[in-house]
Amino acid sequence: MSSTEFFWNAVTGAIAPDLFEAGSAAISEVHGKTHALPKPVPVSRWPLFFSRLEVIANCLTLPHRDPGGARSHYDMLMSLGIGHDTIFSIKDLEADLDYFPGAMCFICGKVLEHLVGPWKKGEHFVLAHFMKDKVHDRVGVTRPPFPVQGDFLHLVGSEDRPKKRLRKK
Repeated sequence: MSSTEFFWNAVTGAIAPDLFEAGSAAISEVHGKTHALPKPVPVSRWPLFFSRLEVIANCLTLPHRDPGGARSHYDMLMSLGIGHDTIFSIKDLEADLDYFPGAMCFICGKVLEHLVGPWKKGEHFVLAHFMKDKVHDRVGVTRPPFPVQGDFLHLVGSEDRPKKRLRKK
């Protein structure tokens, strides 16, 4: 699964580079702190810059906001399975999105209320990747700012990248 996770890391690095940098710095700090333990934890094998991964299998998720992240943290949700026709709803935007196998969704889960609705057939599971704000606080990594239009224009060569925008913890 590591090669797939590295691919997803690269996608996130392209669309939210500050999030990728903050997550990578936090995981690196966690890795450094685990070497000081009497019995080292194998964090070096963790292929993600996200601090948490959940597998949600064949479950409805009721409307909710994710409590553990910062407002500027994106969650990466990967819909997998066989032959399902699930809907991903973002209630605050009144949006219902097709959530077929292979769909990838980035959402500010602490800000936007969301749910996964029922499906009529097939197997459905989600790999939910997200960051825990307490991990960033514990290792002293600053929260990333929200991406803005200038960040994306820079990627296509239309504008100089703005100076780093840091947010207080």
